[in-house]
Amino acid sequence: MKINNFHLYQDDGTPIPFFPSPNIGGTLTPDMLIIHFTAGANEAGAIAWMTDPKSQVSSHILIGKQGAITQLVQFNRIAWHAGTSAWKGRTALNRYAIGIELDNPGQLKCISNQWVSSFKQVYPDEGVLEAKHKFGTEIYGWPEFPAVQIESATALAVLLVQTYKLTEIVGHDDVAPRRKWDPGPAFPIDDFKTEVMRRVAESNNTGQKPPPSNKPSPPVG
Repeated sequence: MKINNFHLYQDDGTPIPFFPSPNIGGTLTPDMLIIHFTAGANEAGAIAWMTDPKSQVSSHILIGKQGAITQLVQFNRIAWHAGTSAWKGRTALNRYAIGIELDNPGQLKCISNQWVSSFKQVYPDEGVLEAKHKFGTEIYGWPEFPAVQIESATALAVLLVQTYKLTEIVGHDDVAPRRKWDPGPAFPIDDFKTEVMRRVAESNNTGQKPPPSNKPSPPVG
Protein backbone atom coordinates (compact mmCIF):
# COMPACT_ATOMS: atom_id res chain seq x y z
CA MET A 1 0.00 0.00 0.00
CA LYS A 2 0.92 3.65 -0.33
CA ILE A 3 -0.52 7.01 0.61
CA ASN A 4 -1.05 9.80 -1.88
CA ASN A 5 -2.74 13.08 -0.97
CA PHE A 6 -3.94 11.55 2.34
CA HIS A 7 -5.70 8.65 0.58
CA LEU A 8 -4.76 4.96 0.53
CA TYR A 9 -3.82 3.13 -2.67
CA GLN A 10 -2.68 -0.35 -3.54
CA ASP A 11 0.92 -0.67 -4.73
CA ASP A 12 -0.31 -0.78 -8.35
CA GLY A 13 -2.12 2.56 -7.91
CA THR A 14 -5.61 1.13 -7.44
CA PRO A 15 -7.48 3.26 -4.89
CA ILE A 16 -8.51 1.62 -1.64
CA PRO A 17 -12.33 1.95 -1.34
CA PHE A 18 -13.21 5.34 0.10
CA PHE A 19 -16.62 6.12 1.57
CA PRO A 20 -16.30 9.69 2.91
CA SER A 21 -17.84 10.28 6.31
CA PRO A 22 -19.42 13.67 7.00
CA ASN A 23 -18.47 13.28 10.66
CA ILE A 24 -15.13 15.08 10.58
CA GLY A 25 -13.37 18.01 12.15
CA GLY A 26 -10.54 20.31 11.13
CA THR A 27 -6.95 19.66 10.12
CA LEU A 28 -5.19 16.68 11.69
CA THR A 29 -1.45 16.38 12.20
CA PRO A 30 -1.32 12.90 13.77
CA ASP A 31 1.35 11.44 16.03
CA MET A 32 -0.54 8.43 17.41
CA LEU A 33 -2.70 5.51 16.33
CA ILE A 34 -5.76 4.27 18.23
CA ILE A 35 -7.16 0.76 17.66
CA HIS A 36 -10.91 0.10 18.09
CA PHE A 37 -13.46 -2.62 17.50
CA THR A 38 -16.80 -1.76 15.90
CA ALA A 39 -19.03 -3.71 18.32
CA GLY A 40 -21.31 -4.30 15.35
CA ALA A 41 -22.71 -7.18 13.33
CA ASN A 42 -20.76 -6.70 10.12
CA GLU A 43 -18.55 -4.48 7.98
CA ALA A 44 -21.37 -3.01 5.89
CA GLY A 45 -23.26 -1.95 8.98
CA ALA A 46 -20.18 -0.26 10.41
CA ILE A 47 -19.62 1.69 7.20
CA ALA A 48 -23.25 2.77 7.13
CA TRP A 49 -23.10 3.88 10.76
CA MET A 50 -19.89 5.86 10.43
CA THR A 51 -21.05 7.62 7.27
CA ASP A 52 -24.42 8.59 8.75
CA PRO A 53 -24.37 12.20 9.99
CA LYS A 54 -26.80 11.23 12.76
CA SER A 55 -24.24 8.89 14.34
CA GLN A 56 -21.71 11.65 15.01
CA VAL A 57 -18.91 9.06 14.85
CA SER A 58 -16.27 8.16 12.30
CA SER A 59 -12.85 6.62 11.93
CA HIS A 60 -10.16 6.95 9.32
CA ILE A 61 -10.09 3.24 8.51
CA LEU A 62 -12.28 0.16 8.82
CA ILE A 63 -10.75 -3.31 8.43
CA GLY A 64 -13.07 -6.24 7.80
CA LYS A 65 -12.71 -9.76 9.16
CA GLN A 66 -11.12 -10.91 5.89
CA GLY A 67 -8.62 -8.06 5.94
CA ALA A 68 -10.37 -5.74 3.46
CA ILE A 69 -9.58 -2.08 4.11
CA THR A 70 -12.03 0.79 3.67
CA GLN A 71 -11.07 4.42 4.18
CA LEU A 72 -13.69 6.77 5.61
CA VAL A 73 -11.72 9.91 6.48
CA GLN A 74 -8.62 11.44 4.88
CA PHE A 75 -5.53 11.26 7.06
CA ASN A 76 -5.28 15.05 7.30
CA ARG A 77 -8.74 15.47 8.79
CA ILE A 78 -9.94 14.83 12.33
CA ALA A 79 -12.22 11.80 12.70
CA TRP A 80 -14.57 11.36 15.64
CA HIS A 81 -13.43 8.06 17.12
CA ALA A 82 -11.77 8.64 20.51
CA GLY A 83 -14.36 10.81 22.28
CA THR A 84 -13.49 11.82 25.82
CA SER A 85 -9.94 10.55 26.07
CA ALA A 86 -6.53 11.23 27.59
CA TRP A 87 -2.98 9.94 27.22
CA LYS A 88 0.26 11.18 28.76
CA GLY A 89 -1.12 14.55 29.77
CA ARG A 90 -3.09 15.25 26.60
CA THR A 91 -6.87 15.14 26.25
CA ALA A 92 -9.38 15.11 23.38
CA LEU A 93 -7.18 12.77 21.36
CA ASN A 94 -9.15 13.03 18.13
CA ARG A 95 -6.92 16.05 17.54
CA TYR A 96 -3.80 13.89 17.45
CA ALA A 97 -4.79 10.37 16.41
CA ILE A 98 -5.56 8.25 13.38
CA GLY A 99 -8.30 5.75 14.21
CA ILE A 100 -8.54 2.16 12.93
CA GLU A 101 -11.78 0.26 13.48
CA LEU A 102 -11.71 -3.54 13.31
CA ASP A 103 -14.95 -5.30 12.38
CA ASN A 104 -15.68 -7.32 15.53
CA PRO A 105 -18.83 -7.85 17.62
CA GLY A 106 -17.09 -6.71 20.78
CA GLN A 107 -17.93 -7.65 24.33
CA LEU A 108 -20.32 -10.62 24.71
CA LYS A 109 -22.44 -11.50 27.72
CA CYS A 110 -23.19 -15.04 28.83
CA ILE A 111 -26.98 -15.45 28.74
CA SER A 112 -28.50 -18.91 29.22
CA ASN A 113 -25.05 -20.45 28.61
CA GLN A 114 -24.69 -18.66 25.28
CA TRP A 115 -22.47 -15.77 24.25
CA VAL A 116 -24.74 -12.92 23.17
CA SER A 117 -23.73 -9.61 21.62
CA SER A 118 -25.15 -6.18 22.37
CA PHE A 119 -27.24 -6.56 19.19
CA LYS A 120 -28.65 -9.92 20.38
CA GLN A 121 -26.68 -12.20 18.09
CA VAL A 122 -25.48 -15.51 19.54
CA TYR A 123 -21.86 -16.60 18.98
CA PRO A 124 -20.51 -20.15 19.41
CA ASP A 125 -17.96 -20.88 22.12
CA GLU A 126 -15.34 -21.69 19.51
CA GLY A 127 -13.50 -18.51 18.61
CA VAL A 128 -14.54 -16.62 21.74
CA LEU A 129 -12.03 -15.80 24.47
CA GLU A 130 -13.48 -15.94 27.98
CA ALA A 131 -11.65 -13.32 30.03
CA LYS A 132 -11.72 -10.28 32.25
CA HIS A 133 -10.85 -6.98 30.66
CA LYS A 134 -7.63 -5.48 32.02
CA PHE A 135 -9.69 -2.68 33.56
CA GLY A 136 -12.64 -4.87 34.59
CA THR A 137 -13.56 -7.46 37.18
CA GLU A 138 -16.24 -9.54 35.42
CA ILE A 139 -15.69 -12.29 32.86
CA TYR A 140 -17.09 -11.69 29.37
CA GLY A 141 -16.69 -13.26 25.97
CA TRP A 142 -14.40 -11.60 23.44
CA PRO A 143 -14.58 -12.77 19.80
CA GLU A 144 -11.12 -13.45 18.41
CA PHE A 145 -9.68 -11.40 15.56
CA PRO A 146 -8.79 -13.45 12.46
CA ALA A 147 -5.08 -13.58 11.68
CA VAL A 148 -5.71 -12.06 8.23
CA GLN A 149 -7.42 -9.07 9.85
CA ILE A 150 -4.53 -8.54 12.27
CA GLU A 151 -2.01 -8.83 9.42
CA SER A 152 -3.90 -6.24 7.39
CA ALA A 153 -3.94 -3.88 10.38
CA THR A 154 -0.24 -4.50 10.97
CA ALA A 155 0.77 -3.69 7.39
CA LEU A 156 -1.33 -0.54 7.43
CA ALA A 157 0.01 0.54 10.82
CA VAL A 158 3.58 0.19 9.50
CA LEU A 159 2.73 2.47 6.59
CA LEU A 160 1.06 5.02 8.85
CA VAL A 161 3.92 5.05 11.37
CA GLN A 162 6.44 5.54 8.58
CA THR A 163 4.45 8.20 6.73
CA TYR A 164 3.33 10.31 9.68
CA LYS A 165 6.11 9.51 12.17
CA LEU A 166 3.61 8.16 14.70
CA THR A 167 5.11 7.54 18.13
CA GLU A 168 2.23 5.87 19.99
CA ILE A 169 -0.01 2.88 19.26
CA VAL A 170 -2.74 2.36 21.85
CA GLY A 171 -6.16 0.82 22.29
CA HIS A 172 -9.28 2.86 22.80
CA ASP A 173 -9.51 1.25 26.22
CA ASP A 174 -6.07 2.69 27.08
CA VAL A 175 -7.12 6.28 26.42
CA ALA A 176 -10.68 5.96 27.75
CA PRO A 177 -10.32 3.32 30.49
CA ARG A 178 -13.53 1.90 31.95
CA ARG A 179 -15.54 4.03 29.54
CA LYS A 180 -14.52 1.99 26.50
CA TRP A 181 -13.52 -1.68 26.23
CA ASP A 182 -12.11 -1.90 22.72
CA PRO A 183 -10.15 -3.53 21.28
CA GLY A 184 -10.31 -5.71 24.41
CA PRO A 185 -8.35 -8.75 25.62
CA ALA A 186 -8.75 -10.77 22.40
CA PHE A 187 -6.65 -8.25 20.48
CA PRO A 188 -2.90 -8.79 21.09
CA ILE A 189 -2.08 -5.09 21.44
CA ASP A 190 1.43 -5.56 22.88
CA ASP A 191 2.47 -8.09 20.22
CA PHE A 192 0.87 -5.86 17.60
CA LYS A 193 2.92 -2.82 18.63
CA THR A 194 6.10 -4.88 18.80
CA GLU A 195 5.59 -6.32 15.32
CA VAL A 196 4.71 -2.94 13.79
CA MET A 197 7.85 -1.34 15.21
CA ARG A 198 9.97 -4.33 14.16
CA ARG A 199 8.86 -3.92 10.57
CA VAL A 200 9.34 -0.16 10.68
CA ALA A 201 12.88 -0.57 12.00
CA GLU A 202 13.69 -3.23 9.41
CA SER A 203 12.33 -1.07 6.62
CA ASN A 204 14.32 1.92 7.83
CA ASN A 205 17.49 -0.18 7.89
CA THR A 206 17.06 -1.73 4.46
CA GLY A 207 15.11 0.96 2.64
CA GLN A 208 12.67 -1.69 1.47
CA LYS A 209 9.21 -2.78 2.49
CA PRO A 210 9.66 -5.24 5.38
CA PRO A 211 8.30 -8.79 5.05
CA PRO A 212 5.90 -10.28 7.58
CA SER A 213 7.57 -11.92 10.54
CA ASN A 214 8.73 -15.51 10.08
CA LYS A 215 7.61 -16.20 13.61
CA PRO A 216 4.13 -17.65 14.22
CA SER A 217 1.36 -15.10 14.24
CA PRO A 218 0.71 -13.65 17.70
CA PRO A 219 -2.13 -15.29 19.56
CA VAL A 220 -5.55 -13.74 19.01
CA GLY A 221 -7.13 -14.90 22.17
